[in-house]
Amino acid sequence: MLVVLLSAALPAQASDKDYLYYRDAIVPPFQESREFFDMPNRPGVYEVTLVSESTGPLTFRVVRVHDEKEVTLAQSRSYTAGNHEFHSRFDNPQGTEDLIVEIANSNPVSSARVSVIVVELPHQ
Repeated sequence: MLVVLLSAALPAQASDKDYLYYRDAIVPPFQESREFFDMPNRPGVYEVTLVSESTGPLTFRVVRVHDEKEVTLAQSRSYTAGNHEFHSRFDNPQGTEDLIVEIANSNPVSSARVSVIVVELPHQ
């Protein structure tokens, strides 16, 4: 497993959302990137979005982490030749869990650049 990332935490606000993280992951051919997000220590509901214009296939996986235990929340494989988009909800009711996003690039020829965006949804 190879982990390559360029990261920045972007605390910006839109009218109805708080953007927590934005990362661009570069995943080499036949490799996987595993991105860890240290979530705020407060209850919240988040949306995880992955977007890529790379040639697939790409596999996206969203994982909940509590202590040493990992649980897969959502997984999707995209076979398109660009315009990959994946959304998943991440509920953190106790504020004690963290997030891992895994991206697997099954393209044997080219690297994949995937933008990972984590957004806090408004309280309802």
